Amino acid sequence: MKLKFNRLITHDTTFHADDVIAVALLNVAGYKEYAFARTRDKDAVEEALRSPEILILDTGMVYDPVMLNFDHHQDKSLMSAAGLIYEEIKDELLPADAQFYFAQWISSIDAIDTNRDHIYHLWDQLPSGFRHTSSILGGFNRDPTNAEEQDQQFAKAVEAAISIVRNEIYSAIKKAESERHYTERTILENNVAVFDEYSTVWKEHRDHVFVVMPHANGWQIQTIDTAIDVIPESVALAPGFSFRHISGFMATLRTRLEAITFAATLPHHPSLHKNELVYR
Repeated sequence: MKLKFNRLITHDTTFHADDVIAVALLNVAGYKEYAFARTRDKDAVEEALRSPEILILDTGMVYDPVMLNFDHHQDKSLMSAAGLIYEEIKDELLPADAQFYFAQWISSIDAIDTNRDHIYHLWDQLPSGFRHTSSILGGFNRDPTNAEEQDQQFAKAVEAAISIVRNEIYSAIKKAESERHYTERTILENNVAVFDEYSTVWKEHRDHVFVVMPHANGWQIQTIDTAIDVIPESVALAPGFSFRHISGFMATLRTRLEAITFAATLPHHPSLHKNELVYR
């Protein structure tokens, strides 16, 4: 059932990815006609909590979807505001078979906002210049004491998040499509998989170290991880050779047959599930 509200309230001062993305999700789902305010004013928050026509998110200390209350700070087991809103409107955003993939992205926003899964420890292991969705959107913040400027920056962050959400929806739908086609692959004697359509999920299955797939410039051979094995430099001598990345993670040949012919000469690797792979 579609949500019905004429006002939306979230907290003021510093904003985070979860409140920004929650508003962006609503926008992409078609919710655009409502009054909007960022405030922690006690009377405004209390009114929002009591009214079934005011959606309040990431503030208020109440989670009650019937009353359109979507805060998580009172219960550490809850998802962030982005996750709570997504669960409420996911069927309006993308097909059921794509929701699993989109939820993987949403869960990353939740993990950072709620400090789950040792996420900050993992973050500290990454290069100092690394940025993720939450840090990029958080970067729109300015002086938290300047309410007018912060409201303007929040609007800019939401616009950026709308594009990100649409990209993630597109990616999730493509992954669901690839999943449907996964069983249609051809498997060579050396366990190289051949896909007649570009696959975006083959690495997640971990069934093959090498695959062959169509590419805009011909047919591409890829490896799942250059730490396990690489496309050898000898591919440059193969008929139809076009390009090999210096890291060896991929090479492109002109035709499907030429790519398969070379791929058939690659070493046999069993599924990664069998724990029989030896890293280089």
